Amino acid sequence: MKPYLKMIRRFDIVLVVLLTLLSFLPLAIFSYVKANEPKSTADQGLTAVITVDGKEYKKVALTGHTGTESFTITQEDGDSNTIEVKDEQIRISKATCGDQVCVRTGAITKRGETIVCLPHKLVIEVKATDGDSNSNNDDDDMIISS
Repeated sequence: MKPYLKMIRRFDIVLVVLLTLLSFLPLAIFSYVKANEPKSTADQGLTAVITVDGKEYKKVALTGHTGTESFTITQEDGDSNTIEVKDEQIRISKATCGDQVCVRTGAITKRGETIVCLPHKLVIEVKATDGDSNSNNDDDDMIISS
């Protein structure tokens, strides 16, 4: 044991202590950033924004939504997606695309989550709102022109 202790220099100990302290730096930075973020998305509310071919189709308020609402988006070429909003979550329940990836994605509820149906160019994204009222279309079936 003594021969090994002679190999350790004072600078080695300082270096190990310094590296140990620096290893906690990312934790401190992330904690600081998290503490300075807006308190909660619950205060702002969550909205699902549905876009078809890059154009906004509909906004659905998720925060405070109760019950089940379902509507179908039908495009000119006959492609369709059935979207279901149940309580505070949204999902694509049926689609006429071949791969069904959008259906298998399941329900989304958190800010930043998305569902994408590439064959139909449909995107559903959950975003935070700032309290403004969102326009909701009450049409069950709407034809989208390209």
